[in-house]
Amino acid sequence: VTLHTTLGDLKFEIYCDTAPRTSFNFLALAASGYYNGTVFHRNMKGFMIQGGDPKGTGKGGDSIWGGPFEDEFHPLNVHDKRGTLSMANKGPNTQKCQFFVTYERQPHLNHTYTVFGRMLDGWEVLDQLERLPVIGGSKKSQQHRPVNPPVIERITIHANPLADEGIVYPTKNGPLERIQ
Repeated sequence: VTLHTTLGDLKFEIYCDTAPRTSFNFLALAASGYYNGTVFHRNMKGFMIQGGDPKGTGKGGDSIWGGPFEDEFHPLNVHDKRGTLSMANKGPNTQKCQFFVTYERQPHLNHTYTVFGRMLDGWEVLDQLERLPVIGGSKKSQQHRPVNPPVIERITIHANPLADEGIVYPTKNGPLERIQ
């Protein structure tokens, strides 16, 4: 997928094979235009940038199933480098739609946040994002908010192996189904 932002493009590989339910949720939201016009609302230099909240506050949004769904951990999916794509959450099994991209390895996040992709291209854009000034101050909601939050204009899905194979997850916890 490519996230087309107001600062440029970020291209990711999505781990449909090792985080299929999380990938299904993200790709379905992206295909529906859910992320279009949303901002990166949280930016922490040396750590990560977060987006995907339609309210732009870090407190909104939902999964395609209308609520939180379970984490997916796989031994190959770890926060071992710059450009790791993960779902944000408020604790175990609370992921919905918000996601973040790491600025460097963050091994302490392993088995706490679902890794569902990695960045392939757009490194200069990620550099720009990391350098964005934040509002700062003592108010938690503004502390790491970019002064001018970059916008995700749209997302292009280049390949979706789940859709190609007719795989859907009709419920947040149930088994996958194959459609013809």
